[in-house]
Amino acid sequence: MAQAQQHSRDTTLSPRRLLAGYWPAFSHLLGLFLAFAAQSLLPESSAVAESAVLYLAALLFFILPLVARPLALSPAPQDKDTPFRPLVAGTLWRLLFALTGAALAVLAYHGFEGNDLMGGLWYWLGAIFYSLLAFAARPAAGWTIAIRRRWAKVDRRALVVLLLITLLGIFFRVYRLAELPAEMTSDHAEKLLDVYDVLQGRRPIFFPRNTGREMVQFYLTAALIRLTSLDVGHMALKVGTALVGIVTVPLTYLLGKELYGRGVGLLAAFFLAISHWHVAITRVGLRFPFTAAFAAPALFFLIRALRRNRRNDWLAAGLILGIGLHTYTAMRIVPLLFLVFIAIKVVTDLPSRAQKPAPTRPDFWINAVLGGSLSLLLFLPLLRYLVDRPEMFWYRAASRAQGSLTPAELLGVFWQNLQDALLMFNYRGDVVPPNTIPGAPELEIVSAALLVLGTGIILWRLFRYREDASAYVLSAFFVLLLPSVLSLAFPEENPSVVRTGGAIPFVMIIVALPLATLGKRFSALPTRAARGIFAIFLAGILLFALADNYRWYFVEYDRHIRQSLWNATEMGEVVRAFTATEGSLQDVYHIAYPHWVDTRAIAITAGDITWRNAVLDLRELAIHAADPSPKLYLLYPADKKALARLSLIFPQGTVERYKSSRPGKDFLLYRVPARGQ
Repeated sequence: MAQAQQHSRDTTLSPRRLLAGYWPAFSHLLGLFLAFAAQSLLPESSAVAESAVLYLAALLFFILPLVARPLALSPAPQDKDTPFRPLVAGTLWRLLFALTGAALAVLAYHGFEGNDLMGGLWYWLGAIFYSLLAFAARPAAGWTIAIRRRWAKVDRRALVVLLLITLLGIFFRVYRLAELPAEMTSDHAEKLLDVYDVLQGRRPIFFPRNTGREMVQFYLTAALIRLTSLDVGHMALKVGTALVGIVTVPLTYLLGKELYGRGVGLLAAFFLAISHWHVAITRVGLRFPFTAAFAAPALFFLIRALRRNRRNDWLAAGLILGIGLHTYTAMRIVPLLFLVFIAIKVVTDLPSRAQKPAPTRPDFWINAVLGGSLSLLLFLPLLRYLVDRPEMFWYRAASRAQGSLTPAELLGVFWQNLQDALLMFNYRGDVVPPNTIPGAPELEIVSAALLVLGTGIILWRLFRYREDASAYVLSAFFVLLLPSVLSLAFPEENPSVVRTGGAIPFVMIIVALPLATLGKRFSALPTRAARGIFAIFLAGILLFALADNYRWYFVEYDRHIRQSLWNATEMGEVVRAFTATEGSLQDVYHIAYPHWVDTRAIAITAGDITWRNAVLDLRELAIHAADPSPKLYLLYPADKKALARLSLIFPQGTVERYKSSRPGKDFLLYRVPARGQ
């Protein structure tokens, strides 16, 4: 009966009501199609002007309905403060725990002298534990009841969808992981040497090899090797970063949900799960995905803290930030973003007269200081290293920002870098081969078009409503690009897909906004048929984006990376075969050649990271003549001098060309039989 009545209403709508109900949705759709058309013209340089015109028209048609018929995207305000209930009852006990934590922190600081993690580790963990006891809050009704209430509020359908999206993210990050990316670079060799040091018992806070690295990836990889059957090799690095990338998918959902609601959160998680940008930097096996994995939850808790002023949210934000600073250099920009978010809160709250703004209350600043103090406590090992070796701690960042340019020239480079960074999503991206396809945009056609529309939505909402969520997203987007933009001494390293990795969750939130807006508009339409058509249309868009990202990474990037990197894996296989049948690893030599394969990569793929038989000077070969053992030399095909030298010293040797499975990657093998054979 109800369905019949609904059908009657649907069929008796007047033309005026139909126009009023449908035009905003179709205007959004037209804007979306124009944005797709605009992006399809890029990155062809000859079509930039046409693309810009189409994008302007797309923004006009998409934003116009928001002006005439506003939509609410943000979740309902949840600014109610809850009374602070300390985790530990009794002021004297809390004071005692706070003093104990401070004393242990002092002991830890002294124990960390000399870049020795173990010297202050237990003091440091004790300081964190007692600080949390002293300052953390407990639920008013107890932990069990609080957990039950939280679970009762969970949207089961959204949870199922998030689980499916996470499974999709797992597929994109583990499918063919052993073979893609196919090869290591020198950076991988440096990382594995640090992992090997950890496995041999060294426990540094900061790893100074290769301009310096923070510690988390090395201890994580070492733990994976100890707990599994993984060897010290490329796969161990890739498994660790793949796990970090997978965790980022639900974390992005939480961040998007906190800012704009479940719909945006789910869409943002979906686009991150399939994003070839995030997939590529996750699977390569270096520290790049750590920034997004720690920046997203740290800023999620900070936004909750700013909106609700709950003590535990402040502490959680500080805790995650402090740990994140031990992961990747780009994470060092996030404390600045914390300050920017707090400033936004102050600016947006002070004009309010409805109630006493949070920034004017002492408890707000007390909680903020405690969160910041906990972050500093988590940073303590690196703080000690910073005091002891400031030049080493800042070397990598300073080497990119400093140069011989004048202030005016530096400003010009900065603005050019900023423009290049903003163009990386739609037009021209990073040029470093291991991390991406050089020059390719970092977003595929669907995400790139949606990013432009989403940016227009954010700017409109910020201008019209002074919305804190839009201010947070926009500021995070720009600040998290700075690690790449500030490469002033080496502007050719900008845009960098890895240094801007922290921005990925926020980029995906912006990408999700137009589809969430369109979904809300269509869900309000008076006919079920229109809503069904939109559901099919949305599924088509998402499937197209999924297929495009799959093709980009698993087809185009795979082909590119195999052509770009030298085949150390094949060389390692040859070495393994030699040591299994003819001689020992010490009888194998790699004759170095400019811009050829790294000897350490051969050592790792051959199964012994300590192997160092690189011939850097051909005069060294004369010494080998006194050894009667069989020998194997690996040569670059064009190295005629080395081949002639070997033929002179070992006339009984034989040369063969190893036919690589990759065009242009052949190499020579010079075999010397044992003396007397």
